[in-house]
This record gives sequence, C-alpha cells and structure tokens, in this order.
Amino acid sequence: MSSDAGVLEGAAAAVREAQEGLYAARRRLTAAVVAAYEEKEPVARIAERTGRTVIDVQNMLTAAGAFRGL
Repeated sequence: MSSDAGVLEGAAAAVREAQEGLYAARRRLTAAVVAAYEEKEPVARIAERTGRTVIDVQNMLTAAGAFRGL
C-alpha cells in the first residue's frame, strides 16, 4: 500500500460531498424556477435570469409537473 492511501479515500469522500451539494442546489433551483413560473414569469425570462436555456427550464418545469406547455 502506498503512503498516500488515505488520499484516495479522502478524494472519493469529497466527491460524494460535492455531489450531495449539487443535488441540493438543483432542488433549490428547480423550486425557484417553479415559483417564478407560477408567478407568471415567462420561461424565456427565467432562462435568462438563471443562465439556462429555455429547453432546460421547460425540462425542469416538466419534471416538476408544473409546465403548462406552449
């Protein structure tokens, strides 16, 4: 075993922690997008404000069951 054996495990743990943070951030973003959409903000404006594409926003809304379509 090499002297840096703990480095591998530490790096794997850091990736898991980062993934959990990313999942939480995605849930918060989806909730904020749905809230904006329910307040009648246009999808294009939500996309502009979030740095996402219109398709990304529509997909988020569809996955959340909130998209009313075109």
